[in-house]
Amino acid sequence: MREIILYIEAPDGTRRQVALENEITVGRTNLARIVVDDAQLSRVHATVWREGDDVWIQDENSTNGTFVNGEAISGERKLNDRDEILLGSETRIFIESNQPSAVSRQPEKTTNEKQQTKTEDQSPKTEDRKPKIPTVPLVAGLGIFVIVFFTLLALLLANFFGGDGANSNGKPTPQAIRSGALIPVRVVDPLGGEDPEDLDDLVALFEVEEKELKAEDIGEVKSTASEDATKPSELNVPITFWQKQRDLVFAPRAGATGISPPGMEVPPELRGDGVVKQKAKLGEMMRGGYQQPMDFAELAQKRLSKELIELPMATESFLLDVGGSATEGEFTAFSFQTRDTLIAPGAPKYQSLLQLAGNFDGQKYDLNNGRDRKQIRIRLLRMFHPRARPILKELADAYFQQFKRPLRVTSLTRSMDYQISLNKTNANSFMVRGPGSLPPHTSGCAFDLGRAYLSVAEQNFLMKKLAEMETRGVLDALIEYNVNACFHVFIYPDGKPPKM
Repeated sequence: MREIILYIEAPDGTRRQVALENEITVGRTNLARIVVDDAQLSRVHATVWREGDDVWIQDENSTNGTFVNGEAISGERKLNDRDEILLGSETRIFIESNQPSAVSRQPEKTTNEKQQTKTEDQSPKTEDRKPKIPTVPLVAGLGIFVIVFFTLLALLLANFFGGDGANSNGKPTPQAIRSGALIPVRVVDPLGGEDPEDLDDLVALFEVEEKELKAEDIGEVKSTASEDATKPSELNVPITFWQKQRDLVFAPRAGATGISPPGMEVPPELRGDGVVKQKAKLGEMMRGGYQQPMDFAELAQKRLSKELIELPMATESFLLDVGGSATEGEFTAFSFQTRDTLIAPGAPKYQSLLQLAGNFDGQKYDLNNGRDRKQIRIRLLRMFHPRARPILKELADAYFQQFKRPLRVTSLTRSMDYQISLNKTNANSFMVRGPGSLPPHTSGCAFDLGRAYLSVAEQNFLMKKLAEMETRGVLDALIEYNVNACFHVFIYPDGKPPKM
């Protein structure tokens, strides 16, 4: 069997050499066998293993992705010599293999292989040869085989049917196994080693993109509410204008595009401190008594109290592509104890929805109509913290002046139940397990800017602007590399950076 060497290069240029004998994990914490000082890595980011002379890599549902020859992988991927592997944005793995010498050491045989070899050695050479069968060793061997077989079977069944069991690290028992393996040689941790109680991980792993919004899904707003009675409300945006702005967003552009196009210049402000500032500020909000919206009825209450404000679905400088995953279903109340339960007429939450539907900035909706319920949801998902509006406008106006296109916003405020509904189909995140978690978008202070379709010049411009605004202390920004490639932006609701 050939010798396989992995060269793992960290962002600071240091390189280590590791002999691949079975499997190794790579990540940013000591949960991984190989720890790399790279804030863009997940706790356990990827696993590399060998099967004979074949080498495989598995992305462990990392936040920022694993790329082979520039292509993001999902699940496992067989590697070839000279493949270029990128973890996140800056950690690289190179493979070098050498053929074995003429006299090579054979791998240690497994118990079953030894048993099979022993049996084959005792097999008759011809049909008329009748060897003596050693009864005692045979019975002992069969007994050992039965014990081992049922032990492995019990472990396998425990893995698949153990419910909310945990491994030695206290993590949920993984469910998926590599295809083709009778016994699960390795398992895939659905959290990628992430901690569901850690805000640091919650911030990154809740970056879930909604379905793209379509013009036919949008109901035109006809609001009569306006600060200036002589002018129509800024919320009254024609759908034709929204579609025109969306066409500009996705219009072809010169220059490389994608998650990591050549020439990307990521400033340290967008990658150096991970989510430290957001984590600190979210913690301050929770300690200060912030009530996160658990469902759309609680979002409606925040709208009625003007704790959050609605943004127009399009302006000259930005386009809201949010609400694409909103449904027409009846409104439900959500809690971690009871999950989703229908809101009965007369209940306090129903009264909040009824009040908003009766006068949503002068527009009326019918709670018994599915189409109207969807429009209420879409409009509630357009809400934002009042302090965030001028920050988004400054960023979008600067981008528009430079490139004459509107900036596409892919996420604003979300309720907890809506966030969880998105997580159910997202391979890079997990189900929230209980109260105390504060996904950034339930704070009303976070927004995402889709970037996979942007040219490298556009991305570099936005990153430079975001870095400058972060230095001024008005926001914290991150670059995300997963399937929802975006710039994640968090503003400070009190206008003050967290105390670090």
